Amino acid sequence: MRPAGFVVLGFLLCSVGAHAQKNRKPDPFSAEQLEKGNQLDGKRVGKWNFYTPSGELELTFDYDSSRISFLRPDTSHYLVRVGEEWQPRRLHRAPRILGSSEFRLATITRSIRYPVTALQVGKQGTVLVGYTVGPDGHTTDYAIEGSLSKACDQEVARVLQLLPDTWIPAVYQGHPAATRHFLKVNFRIMSEAEHQRMIQARSGPAAKAQANDRPRYVQEVEVVAIGRTL
Repeated sequence: MRPAGFVVLGFLLCSVGAHAQKNRKPDPFSAEQLEKGNQLDGKRVGKWNFYTPSGELELTFDYDSSRISFLRPDTSHYLVRVGEEWQPRRLHRAPRILGSSEFRLATITRSIRYPVTALQVGKQGTVLVGYTVGPDGHTTDYAIEGSLSKACDQEVARVLQLLPDTWIPAVYQGHPAATRHFLKVNFRIMSEAEHQRMIQARSGPAAKAQANDRPRYVQEVEVVAIGRTL
């Protein structure tokens, strides 16, 4: 149970700005909006289209032939293993989740809960998790590279373990390649007034420009506990 006096919200920080988990119809971060195709006996069949929250096509994948029909161009630099080091490189094909990347991030956002023990002591800060997307399209080498508290670290790890683990791997110099990725989860406690100011700031052009400047291999979400007077 959460301590009385707190309402916990999740926000994902991406190119479209902050997104609250409630009061939006239709929800642009829902599976119905971002992932469209047919299923047979609970399995995806035929061509599926995956979209951004603004309705732009990101990926078309044919589950019958296991082929990519369309992949939105991505000229970003990613961390790729070169010898014994991770170095930023522009890739022939960028890595991406087989599905909607925005829906995956929204799922993380909706699933993470602010641990009660952290709320009770006013614990705030960031959990940073690193992981590798291998050339086989699966993730390995998960590591907490920036710890906040045992409870917060465990909560982030719990949610990541629940996610689908099928990726389209990177292609570098003509071969599938391992890439390194990071997830930042910011745990914050604030008043309702501070929360409203944050929402207003996030809708401004400066915040959107900052989101666009983030490396593609770094994703970021916020879990906000809003204190209320009872």
